[in-house]
Order: sequence, then C-alpha cells, then structure tokens
Amino acid sequence: MRIQLHGRFTIEIGGHAVDQQLPGRRGRLLVAYLASHSHTPAERGSLIDLLWLPGQPGPGAAASFAALLSKTRRVLAPAEIAGRASLQLLLPTGTLVDTDRATAALHDAHGATAVGDWRRAWTQALSAVFITQREFLPEFDADWVHQLRARSRRLHQDATACYAQACLELGGAELPSAERCARRLIDTDPLAERGYHLLMRALAGRGDHGAALQVYQQLRGTLREELGASPSPTLAALHVRLLRGGQSG
Repeated sequence: MRIQLHGRFTIEIGGHAVDQQLPGRRGRLLVAYLASHSHTPAERGSLIDLLWLPGQPGPGAAASFAALLSKTRRVLAPAEIAGRASLQLLLPTGTLVDTDRATAALHDAHGATAVGDWRRAWTQALSAVFITQREFLPEFDADWVHQLRARSRRLHQDATACYAQACLELGGAELPSAERCARRLIDTDPLAERGYHLLMRALAGRGDHGAALQVYQQLRGTLREELGASPSPTLAALHVRLLRGGQSG
C-alpha cells in the first residue's frame, strides 16, 4: 500500500489507485487526516467537526459520518480504520507513506553526516528533498493542513541544507548542486546564515574566492539592515580564511 500526501493526494493498493473510490471530498479529507496523524487516535466528534468545516455539523451529521466511514473502510481494506469513539488508521506492514519516508530519510541523512558517510547522507537527503519539494496536501485548506504544510517546508529546508553539505564534502561534479541548493536556501530565508555559509563554501570550492567574499558582504549588509546584527563568528572566521586565501572547509 502507498499513500502520497505531497503533491496529488493518492492511495494505491496492490499498485492500483483507489483514492477516487473514496466517498467524495470528505472521504478523501478523512483519510488524509488519519494518514497524517497515524500515530495518534482522533476523537470521532472532532473528526465530524473537521469534515464539516467551514460549516457546522447539523442533526444528521453523525449518521452521515457513519455512512461515510463505512464506505471508506471498504475502500481502504486491508488497511483498517479502527475504533468507535476514537479512530485510528492502522496500515499493513510495508505501507509507504511519503511523509514518513521523508522524515526517516532525513533522520538517516543526519546520522550519516555525523559519522562522515557523505554518500549515504547525499542519497537520503536527496530522497527527502524530492518528496518535500511537492506541497503538502495542496487540494485541502484547513488549519491542520497549514500547520503540517509549514512543518513540511521546514523539513524541506533542512533536507536541502543537508544535501548541499553532502555535495560539498563529495566535491567535484557535486559542487554545482551544492551551489544551487545554497542559493535556494538564501532565496527562501535571506536572514538565515546556513545558506550563505554553504554558498561561500561552494564558490570557494570551485576556486572563486572573490564571489564567496561577495556573498559574505551580502549577508553582512542584509543582517545590518534587517536586524541590526552582524554575521556569526563562524561566518566571520570563514571570511577571514578566504581573505587569506585559505581553505573554506
């Protein structure tokens, strides 16, 4: 079984898409919510409130939900929506949920980084980047979706930075990828230092110390104008090494 929450919401069972068989938008939203919170049971009443937004559940909402739940359970088998007062999605062994895969991949990438296994860090970080570059549940508009969408974007930034670092350590043909990722990080968050740090290292890695020094000046000007702050000691030390023609690592 495979559930895709990033990009087009998709459910596959045995290689066949079944998401279109769910009972309408509420059926899709129910499964999307339960799959996104698979480790935490959800109260039945809270789910009804969530599915009826932006309106209010009427007198027949409980019966309508019971019918919707029954149809959804049939579509999802062998997965199970367990419980009565509270409900939880229980997935068969081997089910792939893309959000869980991205989180696990990034965790493994950080572990590989800690021990200097840069090829494994490269592979796992790139896997997380590929998944999280697609927007989380773009067809839905709800507060819980917005919260998880923001979390996904943070995960994407973290995965991008981890991938860029792995590219830097591997060097050679991977340096252009490090540079692209670093520029993307700066564009997304121009006040965060890690993008500038990675970009300075990538530029210096290909021998362009002048461009790397210009990046530092860009950072210094941005921080002064926006925050009245200066670059961190780590960036300042890298700046000094580059001025002296030293290594960027």
